[in-house]
Amino acid sequence: MRIRFLAQTVLATLLSALAAQAQTVTVMGSTALGPILKKAAEEYMKANPGVQIAVSGGGSMTGLNQVVSGGCHIGISDVFATPDQEKAGLKNHNIVVQPFTLIAHPGAGVKTLSAQQAEQVFTGKIGNWKDVGGRDQKIVRVIRPESSGTRAVQKKEILHGQEFTKDVLIQDSTGAVVTAVATTPGAVSFVELEHLEKNRARVAGIAYNGVECSNEAVKSGKYPVFSYGHAYTNPAKLTDPKVKQAVEAFLAFVLSPAFQQTSVLKAGYLPVDYVKSLKTQL
Repeated sequence: MRIRFLAQTVLATLLSALAAQAQTVTVMGSTALGPILKKAAEEYMKANPGVQIAVSGGGSMTGLNQVVSGGCHIGISDVFATPDQEKAGLKNHNIVVQPFTLIAHPGAGVKTLSAQQAEQVFTGKIGNWKDVGGRDQKIVRVIRPESSGTRAVQKKEILHGQEFTKDVLIQDSTGAVVTAVATTPGAVSFVELEHLEKNRARVAGIAYNGVECSNEAVKSGKYPVFSYGHAYTNPAKLTDPKVKQAVEAFLAFVLSPAFQQTSVLKAGYLPVDYVKSLKTQL
């Protein structure tokens, strides 16, 4: 019994020592991109036990601000960095293409919205589903906070740069948005396609200008609402050579054909190489 206890103690000590020696890479930002980066982290750490990848949320703007300040090693974002953030020397890596879609509570009774109707729903000009062919029911708009890249994509692509109505319900994460839409009669929102695919039993997808969101529709150019998913690094803050090497190796793994053509596709994203001909100014 004592020998077994000693063996267990030695093993625990060795594991603790290995953990202490492991290089930790911190990833922070977009909650929409979080799931695919967590999947990448799991796969990478399994093949590279000497590296720990810690992925957390907070929103795209939080990720960008944190990577500028050195608060994280990789900032993930649904939108490009601002000019001021770029002045800090950030390096951009487009890691996936993200199709976005409108979703609603299943009881809304609407399967498609024109570009004008979608814009007017979120600017407040349309306030009842019956005005767009649905039930006689108040529209409840669920959106992300200003720190969210998803919100920035929605404002540009759906609102065409106009402001959201003040009559909105704000949720801090994409998961919270889906839950709010699923449990609130009349609710409508805007999420990545991946989050619709995982929750079709809870929420309904809404076509945009008569075209349903899908990877195929984005690839063909028929569906225009998408953005690149970005991973930003700040070379000036990566002063530890071992950490820098770990960051670069992890990003190389994310961009590798093996990960892009398997996990990225299965998760509902598009590999970046699929849409080189499509450009977004987000």
